[in-house]
Amino acid sequence: MEFKVQVGISNHHLHLTREVYDQLFDDEPNKVKDLKQTGEYATDKLVILKGPKGNIERVRLLGPFRAYNQVEISASDAFILGVNPPVRKSGDLAGSESITVIGDKGEVTLNEACIMAQCHIHMSLSDLEKYHVKNDQVVRVRINGEREGDMFAHIKATEKGILEFHVDRDEANAFLLQNNEELTVVDDL
Repeated sequence: MEFKVQVGISNHHLHLTREVYDQLFDDEPNKVKDLKQTGEYATDKLVILKGPKGNIERVRLLGPFRAYNQVEISASDAFILGVNPPVRKSGDLAGSESITVIGDKGEVTLNEACIMAQCHIHMSLSDLEKYHVKNDQVVRVRINGEREGDMFAHIKATEKGILEFHVDRDEANAFLLQNNEELTVVDDL
């Protein structure tokens, strides 16, 4: 198994339930831009993340609404905020960090909501067969260039997933990666 995948660099962002959104804002969120993954989009709503040590302003809400609240930050963000979130797969929030979110209307402290997202490769269910991999399988992503090396990522397959390797801003900077850069996934774990 060997295939190419494009890089998608993820900045800090959050996903909210409708209930928590209504505690933070009075009006409806507007779509600013579609994201590469089918049905996901950036909204015009920005919040402030508040931690014990500091704040991060202009953190974007992604849509659509979810069944759970999740704040995704990098290690650098965690240092600024003074929090210690675990590295986790999306949705794996049990025992994760608490964080306060400030919107136009008010603020809400979310318990077990803040993580550093584990790098992963989005793909469709048909891609699983095409590339001979399984959902949740860990694969090696080979990075060539000035700062070459390998990263390990899990496969995240959904029916309408679009092939893309998601890393956070810190991970991208460590390897001097750019959005849409093409990398090779190999099976020699």
